[in-house]
Amino acid sequence: MPSTRDTTMSPYTFLGSPKEVEDYDVGEIKEIAECENKSYPQQEDPGEYCTGGYMPISYKTILGDKYQVVRKLGYGHFSTVWLCENIINKEYVAVKVCKSANIFTAVAQDEIKLLQCTRDKNPDHPGSRNIVQMLDFFNCRSINGSHTAIAFEIMGPSLLHLIIQSDYQGIHMPGVKTIVRQVLEGLVYLHDECNIIHTDIKPENILIKVKKSYVTRMVSTTKKFYDLGVLMPKSYVAADSFTELCGPQDDDVNDDVFEWTRNRSYPEDYSIGNGGSNRRLKEGNLKGPLWIDPNIEVKIADLGNACWDDDHFSSEIQTKQYRALEVILDAGYSFPADIWSLGCVTFELATGEYLFNPKRYQRCSATADHLTLIWEVLDGIPPYITSKGNRAIRYFDSGRLRHVEDHYLKIWKIEDVLVDKYDWKRINAIPFASFIESMIEPDPQLRITAAAALQSSWLNE
Repeated sequence: MPSTRDTTMSPYTFLGSPKEVEDYDVGEIKEIAECENKSYPQQEDPGEYCTGGYMPISYKTILGDKYQVVRKLGYGHFSTVWLCENIINKEYVAVKVCKSANIFTAVAQDEIKLLQCTRDKNPDHPGSRNIVQMLDFFNCRSINGSHTAIAFEIMGPSLLHLIIQSDYQGIHMPGVKTIVRQVLEGLVYLHDECNIIHTDIKPENILIKVKKSYVTRMVSTTKKFYDLGVLMPKSYVAADSFTELCGPQDDDVNDDVFEWTRNRSYPEDYSIGNGGSNRRLKEGNLKGPLWIDPNIEVKIADLGNACWDDDHFSSEIQTKQYRALEVILDAGYSFPADIWSLGCVTFELATGEYLFNPKRYQRCSATADHLTLIWEVLDGIPPYITSKGNRAIRYFDSGRLRHVEDHYLKIWKIEDVLVDKYDWKRINAIPFASFIESMIEPDPQLRITAAAALQSSWLNE
């Protein structure tokens, strides 16, 4: 499937598990730093360190009177994110520091209100533990202005990194079910308790919980880099394996059980509605699904694009590959949009590839291609759906696709995709396909809810 993907680290994550500090010699550390900075050259634009822009921050800077900076974790268009130690209670947190312009402050304040709701609405709800929690928020000043900062609990890598580590073969099914169940529990909490639509459910925004020992070793390794005067790598992807992140939660981890490798090759770009060869038949690519510990714990992250069900901030939501049909057509959206996205994520976890990966062609826009892919997977879209939405008339005429004639359509339902392309046994494909189809039902009013999906036969078999 994807030959390239955005692997920018999540604002709340580390990308890998560091070795014990003693395991590194000076030469290794310099080599790791050099390799990492070549592999991850992206940095925020230095020109954005200006009035209204990023806050200048360096090692050991004190934020909010009690958070001492240990290292940078990542950045985004609106903010930079830092690993910090709370000098009062000695706990480690991830601090997101926003740009200082008024528009960024307003966005941050909206996010804080949403995070306060998820933290305080019903802490005893089972799904509350599946949302990354805000620990604190405050303002800090710099030469560039006043910056809103938010402190979060430390999390590990995202599900995207599991998919990459699987060499796009997918994850062993018990692990998929464990992850999907926890995300659904988080969505039940967001939707039913908090009245919040996440609007950007995707692998990058579902993070793995890590142990305190992992964070402690990360900090120790980081400090050794600084003590040696070596430029910190931008991530730890090349520094070590993900063994501890997905292994058992007790300390005697058997590293031999969890075989993680580096320098994976990316398969050729592929999208199920576009045809193409079966990637699993390629030489040297027959590993099978990645095994992960069935006790893995995950949380939904990044409410920066979330909104209240009765107060939307934008009509343009969701990352393209996970965008719901009603959002594409600008027909309004609610909680079912998150369910559609999770259906796409579930397919991707199980197969390693996107369910929908629309492309722009010479005579076909990416949106038109997206609708074609959806049509082919669903074996059509009801006319009463194709007539709804401000954009519907651009892509549909009398219930048919405007940009492609019917005889060019290749109907390929999920059950058949799993059997034909991924060599699943049909007895296994049928219940899984039924589960996915319930989540990408074209009518959002008929689409399964998060609470109902938790009771599905596939998830509980």
